[in-house]
Formats: sequence, structure tokens, C-alpha cells
Amino acid sequence: MENNSLDVNVELNMEVSQAGELTHTRISELGKLTRVGSSTYLRFNEKLENNDQAKIMVKVADNGEIHLKRVAEATNLASLLYFTNQEHNSGHLQTEYGIMPLQTFTRNSQVEILDRPLSGKINIDYDLIYDNNIVGNYKFRLIFKA
Repeated sequence: MENNSLDVNVELNMEVSQAGELTHTRISELGKLTRVGSSTYLRFNEKLENNDQAKIMVKVADNGEIHLKRVAEATNLASLLYFTNQEHNSGHLQTEYGIMPLQTFTRNSQVEILDRPLSGKINIDYDLIYDNNIVGNYKFRLIFKA
């Protein structure tokens, strides 16, 4: 499967707690899984309002670090976040007004990828931090299967 893309069904459930409000997002899409070296890439789209979409890429590195990139061209927003279990990481949000530095603290992360049958799950519980303040608590639950 080296350097080949395979179609996978992706289901992402996000729970976000910000300023006392709890929101849920569910994405169910066809995606592509690619392995390059010892890293695994999962790409899929998120449907937005007005028939727009955001492109999402999740990379699982061989050291267990998870990278999450989301680009929504219609709204001029792009984010790149990094997750390492029980560690702080630096990332950023790019807006039309400039780049905002962000941090994540990964409270818990789990990755399980099986080859036969091709399937997996990526779970991340994290805090999103801006200017040394926690702006939200996130639960990221992604499941995929060929």
C-alpha cells in the first residue's frame, strides 16, 4: 500500500465546549488514505454552508504525533494543529487579517490502524489555547474503513 491512495469512508464526530456552550459536529464523507514512508495521511472534505467546503488532512506520524490541517478557502481560514499525547504543541490559525498563534494541550490521544480489513480510529481530547488562555475543550473522534 506504499504511496497508494485508497478510498475510505470517514466519520468524524467533534464535541466542542467553549464559553459554557457545547456543540457537536458530525461529518460523514468519502476520503482518501495514503501511506508515505511510515506516515499515514487521511484526506476528506467538510461540507459548509452555501455549497462551500473545507479540506481536511489528518497525518499520523511514525512517532505518534498527529497533525490536523483544515483549509476553508471560501472563508479565508486555515488552521494547522499538532497533537502529542500529554504535551503542549504550537500551531496556528491563518485568517484574512493575519496569523494567530495557537497552542494545543493533548490530554489524551489514541490511534489504531488495522491493515486487514483496512480500518482505524483516531481519538484526540485536547484544549485549544490562545494567548495562554484555554478557549475551548475538544473531543475529536474519527473512524475510517475501506
